[in-house]
Amino acid sequence: MNDYLSASMPRRLRLRASVQIAGMRLPARAFLMGIGVMAIGGIAISLGADIERTIWVSGGLIVIGLAVLEGRVWGRSSRDVAGIVWRHLNRPKRLRLSQPQVTLPSEEAFAPAVRLQRPHWQRREGSDER
Repeated sequence: MNDYLSASMPRRLRLRASVQIAGMRLPARAFLMGIGVMAIGGIAISLGADIERTIWVSGGLIVIGLAVLEGRVWGRSSRDVAGIVWRHLNRPKRLRLSQPQVTLPSEEAFAPAVRLQRPHWQRREGSDER
């Protein structure tokens, strides 16, 4: 196929399922998660669970679920960030206590290769400078 007639696919093109309610688009999985937790809470209340506690628990589950599914931290999904934190917390807790041995070179290594000489009019007659 001719390169002039083809077009590359945009990199950021993502098709995500969404639900439109009252002119506002919501991500489908967040909507379904919220509706599902509220339905389970309603069923629990109708079966005799404590109303206030059920509201607090279901609200907490919705907030945590939205943070995990839809949240972004430093340009990464919150699942990636949770994985990074989990790996960091599970890494070995070893400290390197041994100090590296450092040997300093002698002063002659720092001396210039060619000794600088004074001009002939600054030399002393009795000195051994050249």
